Amino acid sequence: MHRFAVPALTGEPAPPVDSAQAEALRRWTVETLGLGDDAVVRVFDSACLDPGCPIVETTIAVFEDGRTRHWRFARPRVAVTKAMVMFALQAKPQGE
Repeated sequence: MHRFAVPALTGEPAPPVDSAQAEALRRWTVETLGLGDDAVVRVFDSACLDPGCPIVETTIAVFEDGRTRHWRFARPRVAVTKAMVMFALQAKPQGE
């Protein structure tokens, strides 16, 4: 079991979503991969209550030329840095 409680399960309000951080992750992805205007980059957080996974996981998904690539970070998006994005995007996308 996780050591931290998820706000939805404790009745506490969820922390506000920082759209500026999501936009920064999107921008860093576009810059690092040299994406064109036709590419779509989606940044989202997902929760997991299973013992072996992080409470919140950030995913960067890139939709371009009929294919989808994605990278996951075992932390909320507010904790993902530019260096982490640049390093992760050098690796093969997950699911390929």
